Amino acid sequence: MSNSSQPLLYIVATPIGTLSDMSPRARETLARVDFIACEDTRRTKELLQALGLPHAPLVSLHEHNESNKSEQLVERLLNSEKRMAALVSDAGTPAISDPGAIFVDACHRAHVRIENVPGPSSLVAAVAATGFLQPRVIFSGFLGRNAKDQLEEFKRWTAVAPCIAVCFESPNRIISTLKTASTYFPSETPICLSREISKKFEEHLRMPLCEVLSALEGGHLVKGECIITFDVASSLASSATRSEKTLDEVVEEALKALTDNPNLHLKELTRALASEHSLNAKDLYNAVTSRRRL
Repeated sequence: MSNSSQPLLYIVATPIGTLSDMSPRARETLARVDFIACEDTRRTKELLQALGLPHAPLVSLHEHNESNKSEQLVERLLNSEKRMAALVSDAGTPAISDPGAIFVDACHRAHVRIENVPGPSSLVAAVAATGFLQPRVIFSGFLGRNAKDQLEEFKRWTAVAPCIAVCFESPNRIISTLKTASTYFPSETPICLSREISKKFEEHLRMPLCEVLSALEGGHLVKGECIITFDVASSLASSATRSEKTLDEVVEEALKALTDNPNLHLKELTRALASEHSLNAKDLYNAVTSRRRL
């Protein structure tokens, strides 16, 4: 129970697929706080109705208003009757690639006590299902959409290898992202593609990178948000962190990447490869363009 002299924010995890994953403590918490800050009030209302829970007022707190609204919510918490509030996201644990971190930060600065009501987390569930064993886990949330940003992130992973590297991706971009990864990591790099966690069609496709990509290109159906987990071992990192190559070698590498993935943006790709191999980006772009005309 809350100490009446100190305001309290509960960070409450909610189901990511199966309603019965909601813990008794989470139910009790949401039923007794002064208000609930949620990513989408409609989604949270539907959840609470499905659980048959009476609940406090729902207040929207999403990526577009969190920066401006967090201080107001802290004031509301400080002046509420029981001085207790809850933070939830649409599904899973708030403030991890979901809104909430700015609000939690504001609460810390206002000396609000923070308590977790642990529960479902797609990140934790995905990593646990891989069977990969490394001394550290790197979480990158959603990768950038262009090849250059993705390659920069892959470099960060290999810089701290051995590690397990995890990212989120949409089903519409999963093939493109894995094709970009295949230009950087060896084809045998173990990865696990997880989807529909805690739902009827939960799947963890654990194979070498090249085989997962081949399965997807062959029509393997992917729906819903995906989680990709890479097993970046020291030996793989050594292969991925390539030595400097000649211009001709990198041109060949760029042409192969463009053949494998026609959706890659030529300027972004050549800029990323030039940075990786200490080449002039303009020279590389011109060389690739000339070769493509032949």
